Formats: sequence, structure tokens, C-alpha cells
Amino acid sequence: MGPGSPGLQQEENIMRKFAAILPAIAVLSCAVFASGSLAAPNEKLPEPIKASGVLVLGTTSSIGLPWTGIKEGTSDVYVGVEPDLAAEIAKRLGLKLEVNNLGFDSLIPSLEANRINIIMSDMLDTPVRQKKVDFVDHIMGGSAMMQKTGSDKKIASLDDVCGLKASALRGSMESLSIAKQSEKCVAEGKPAIEAQLFPDTGAQITALSSNRTDVAMSDLIYVGMLAKKQPEQFTMVGEPFNFGPCGIAVPKDSPLGPLIAETLDSMIADGTYAEIMEHNGFVPQSYVTKAVINGGEDK
Repeated sequence: MGPGSPGLQQEENIMRKFAAILPAIAVLSCAVFASGSLAAPNEKLPEPIKASGVLVLGTTSSIGLPWTGIKEGTSDVYVGVEPDLAAEIAKRLGLKLEVNNLGFDSLIPSLEANRINIIMSDMLDTPVRQKKVDFVDHIMGGSAMMQKTGSDKKIASLDDVCGLKASALRGSMESLSIAKQSEKCVAEGKPAIEAQLFPDTGAQITALSSNRTDVAMSDLIYVGMLAKKQPEQFTMVGEPFNFGPCGIAVPKDSPLGPLIAETLDSMIADGTYAEIMEHNGFVPQSYVTKAVINGGEDK
């Protein structure tokens, strides 16, 4: 869910719009995980986290694998690259990991309200978001477009989406990309894009399958995996966009940022990071070689 935001005001408007429905998309499930015996909490941790002995992760399971999902047959066993990385980070910091499953658009407000300590949810590091949070960049990601296989709507670029029905998750960078592209369409005398915003990926894909959506915009890696697994149903189209670093979001100016960066660097150095990434199906091009704080830039 990459950069390319039309500006801070638009993202803030989206956040305010959906703040009213936070109770409806509040925590779906919450679980605490610990692996074996833990060392004492790291002395560099913020005092409230150190005292609790728990690192509270905010994520969105509806984004799906390989990022975050819920293990089939359970309601609170989280699987995917981000729960795996978070669990290892928490262990190295001497903490248990608690996972809060939230709507994507409520993640940053929840972090700002101190209901969670970090966000790991396929969230691209952008200058717009850096005004609200700090990021520890941990994966390279981006956005892609997908159509139902055999669609008669030919799409080779974002410019071909003018006048079509395009979907994205609420609060995502793809939703902002649709808005920005629609403005461009109108400025060039073309029809605006009909934006369809969904609360989760499942609803978005169902709309595409039933021909209620012409094109779905989502995470590059997710789209690529889905198109590869189900080529008879879905086809990735056009060129990837919004390419940039995804980050672990922490409160602005928190000492947690440098500490997590230090921890992630230790995981990169000893090979644990690469093992987790490979296990979850990520290609080496998506790996980072060093944890960078707020490395996202406007494109």
C-alpha cells in the first residue's frame, strides 16, 4: 500500500470519516503469545511497556497471507510474515506478544491513543504517515491491479482505469491512489473512477468475482500470489505502483523505534529475518538489508 498520497488532508479526512465506526470494527480477537522462557525486558524499552512485559501489536488479519491471517480452525492464532516477525522481535526484547486484530483504517488512531504499541499490517512508509507515526522499514512492498480473468476491460496502466469501477481497502494507500488517479482522469477530460472501498480483502475479491468491480487494487505480493494460485479466476494487470518500504509503525519520537531497528538488524545479521521471510513466501527482492527509520519518500 504504497506512496503516492494526494496529501495529508485527504488521509486525515479518511481517518476521521471512519473514526465513527471504530466500535463496529473494534478488536475482533486478542491473544498473547510467548515462546519458552523470556529474558528480562530490555532496559531501553519505554517504561509502560517494560512494566507490563507485553508488546501489543495492531494488525489487520483480513489483509490475508502472506502478511497476516488467522490459522484455519482457530479464532486467535495468527499466521503470516508480520506475526512471525513481531513474535521474534518481542522475544528478543524480553516481552510477550499480544495481537489486536483491527480494521486497517483504525490502526493509526489506535496507536495514537496508546491502545497498541506497534503496527505491522502491510503499511507503506510514506511522508504523509510519517507526520503521525515513525516507521522502522522491514519489507519492500507496493501495489498492483487485478482483474477477473477474461475481462473485456483492457488495463495496461492506471490511465486505463478512468470511467471504471475500482476497489481498494478503506484507509489504504490504494484508496488514495484511486482518488488521485480519478482527479487526473477528470482533469484530462475523461470520466472519473467509481471508487469502491471495502472493509476487508475478502469482500473486495468477492465483488471482483461477481463482476461488481472492474479492477481491484491491493498489495503487490498478495495480488501476485493470488493470480499465480488461481490464474483461471484472476489476472494481474498493468505495472506495479506505489513501490516502496513497508514499515513497523511506532508512536512518533518514541524510543521504541530505534530499539526495534536495532533488534531487526540483529535478526538480519544472524539470518533469522531471511528464514522468516522465506518461510512466508517472500522473494529476496522484498527483503531489507538494514532497518531504516522513516525511509519512505514521495514518488
